[in-house]
Amino acid sequence: MRIYFKNLDGIRFIAALLVVLHHAQFFKGRYSLGSLNFLHHTLETGRTGVNLFFVLSGFLISYLLMEENEKSGTINFKNFYIRRMLRIWPLYLAYGISLTLLAPFVFSKLGFPALTDMGTILTNLLFLLLFAVNFQLAFFPYNTGILEITWSVCVEEQFYLLWPLVLLLFRNRLKQLFISMLALGVLSKVLLFVIPAVFDVPTQRMLDINYLMLFDKLELFGSGMFGAYILFHRHRYTAFLQKFFTRPMQWLMVTITVLVVFNVLKSEFVSHYYLDNFIHAGLFAYLMMAAVSENCVFNLEYPVLRTLGKVSYGIYLFHTPVCQLVVLAFMKVFPDMKSVLVYDLLYPAVCVGITCVIAYYSYELFEKHFLKLKTKFAFLHTRI
Repeated sequence: MRIYFKNLDGIRFIAALLVVLHHAQFFKGRYSLGSLNFLHHTLETGRTGVNLFFVLSGFLISYLLMEENEKSGTINFKNFYIRRMLRIWPLYLAYGISLTLLAPFVFSKLGFPALTDMGTILTNLLFLLLFAVNFQLAFFPYNTGILEITWSVCVEEQFYLLWPLVLLLFRNRLKQLFISMLALGVLSKVLLFVIPAVFDVPTQRMLDINYLMLFDKLELFGSGMFGAYILFHRHRYTAFLQKFFTRPMQWLMVTITVLVVFNVLKSEFVSHYYLDNFIHAGLFAYLMMAAVSENCVFNLEYPVLRTLGKVSYGIYLFHTPVCQLVVLAFMKVFPDMKSVLVYDLLYPAVCVGITCVIAYYSYELFEKHFLKLKTKFAFLHTRI
């Protein structure tokens, strides 16, 4: 049996694009390049793109596990973990090990500060292999600018490790599970105030640690799951779907989502304490459900978007070294550091273009071989 949800490949690419645009702004900001300073605020989209990935993962993985449980009466844990390994591990390990061993020396030669001592390199490698880069960033030294991007992959792997068992245990109480995940998400935010008040820990330190933990993302994964739950049981929620997924309502929600993504509707307090996770959770779960509905108001089913969505994992991983190398090359070739055309327009476009090309060939020449093996362990045939 094959399942394909329309528009989700396009959304997957948009999530990756938001992260690329954010880091392109970040790396050129190191050198005060360009003149459109407002872009540094309007394109702070990295966290938003990552949150969109988390909601999308919760939606897709949960729906497929619900379908498997419905058809077979259980979830095959071994096959699930093998599928996730074949999808995530090959590129993650090839990319991570290569950068861990080579990038510190390459980037230091090119002018980027990089820690090249063997102790740091071995520490990076250990946390990489344990899928614990998020813990490394929170508590241990790391090679800045090289492997941070893999922290969210580690969070997803930690989620995948637990999720089949949790979903199976709560298969008849998924609404209660959703409420529990929201409550734990709220608790993680409350602790940001409580722990600094009780212990000698700076609030900003707690914010940084909390942001990197799976505990902080439960509302995002949970909202994706709940969207999948409603879709899976859509015959029970016909009135709800007809009322809240009319075309005018979809246009309203899509407009609000765009304004939130690009920080037009912005609250410093809400974003600083990651309370906008809950806003993202609701908006993005709605977006998933609208995207796959028959009367969806937008269409992302274009071949180029489907292809870019297919290779979005590579786009996400490869873009940070690309952005760093491109900005160095631009600084050597284009001496006018304040050029809007070069640094505000051309530079991010080149970063996106080169990253997409690398990701495409990575998928075709490397990842695809493992994905073919993945189908042997699939109860339902999909690309995720």
